[in-house]
Amino acid sequence: MNIAVYIARKLKGDATSTGRISRMGNRIAIVSVAVSVFTMILSVAIVRGFRSEIQKRAVGFTGEILMEAPGAGFVTEAIPVSTNLSYLDELKSHPDVDHIQEFAVSYGIINTGESIQAVSLKGVGAGYRWDFFERHLKEGNIPVFTPDASSSEIMISRRLSALLEIGLQDVVTMYFIGDNVRMRRFIISGIYDAQLEDIDNHLVIGDIRHAQRLNGWREDQVSGMEIFLNDKNRIDIQQESIEDFIIANSADTDDGVVLRSVKRIYSHLYDWLDLMDINVVILLTLMVLVAGFNMMSGLLILLFEKTSAIGLFKAMGMKDRSIRNSFLYNAAGVALKGMTAGTVLAVIFLVIQKNTGMIPLDPSTYFVDTVPVDLLWYHVLLIDVGAVGLLLIVLMLPLKSIIRISPDKAIRMR
Repeated sequence: MNIAVYIARKLKGDATSTGRISRMGNRIAIVSVAVSVFTMILSVAIVRGFRSEIQKRAVGFTGEILMEAPGAGFVTEAIPVSTNLSYLDELKSHPDVDHIQEFAVSYGIINTGESIQAVSLKGVGAGYRWDFFERHLKEGNIPVFTPDASSSEIMISRRLSALLEIGLQDVVTMYFIGDNVRMRRFIISGIYDAQLEDIDNHLVIGDIRHAQRLNGWREDQVSGMEIFLNDKNRIDIQQESIEDFIIANSADTDDGVVLRSVKRIYSHLYDWLDLMDINVVILLTLMVLVAGFNMMSGLLILLFEKTSAIGLFKAMGMKDRSIRNSFLYNAAGVALKGMTAGTVLAVIFLVIQKNTGMIPLDPSTYFVDTVPVDLLWYHVLLIDVGAVGLLLIVLMLPLKSIIRISPDKAIRMR
């Protein structure tokens, strides 16, 4: 057996008052590491959960990339894009593209007689994917659109429903102001709750043909196209690839288009997520420092208690490196115990939170109604290995004091 490992197993506090302090120091170090690892795993899991949930909601409204006419979104006048683009069929087969769907927006006002609210009627067609709204549908059904005639069914958010005090199967009157004021009546078929307040307060989903007629457009004219990507983690790179494809394949007769990524459309959300990432980095650093300080304190107490033993080992010819490794192995055992306890507790907590949502949040502030968690096993492994590795590196500092211990003086201290 390696002598350093053997000595490390025997490095425990004795029955003296110093020994009891040494044992207490080890227990404090184990608890400190456990709390630090627990906090680090939870921090990473919660921030990943927020990023995942908010990205899914943002992408659900616009896709990863929005293709629209130049100037759209910056002027009040609706600018159409033709669906007869020469390269559109090839773009739908692009290796980065999963799905493309058209939409048309017309701006109006809902008047219930008691309340008035400005809204955006987002018209969608037969090729629209309803996956996102099906996941967040709280009441009623998704609107049904047939090719024979335009449908009067619409879907609104729970916030808008509460704000205007309207519900399922209610008939609402919307006014659209242009050269003339036009009135349309719609029936509420469904109510969704995506918990993005900026959008939920004004978005109404309806038949694309209503929006096209209200804007005075032809059937082949839309406000834009939502592009969903195959790889959700490489949006910027894939946007550049699609832009290059459009430039290379567009004809002179094609309408001009611009691409905006979801990160740009909802920049305030992504800025908030980036700020959370910075906070997590700071928290991880503080947790490692706190755990390192407590472990260093415990190790210094142990070194003070075992000073005479260190002198004896040196007098017997044991090298400084072997003595240092003995204490390092002992510290590694303490760190591993704390890491294991913290990891097990964190995983149990995350599983419970994910399945029950026991910790609620205010969706108007955090965009979700419960604390979201999302963590992969290799993230846990990286946190554990990184934390223990950094702790052992920090502990090398006090262990250098072993070199300065004189055997004769240390033995006389017994």
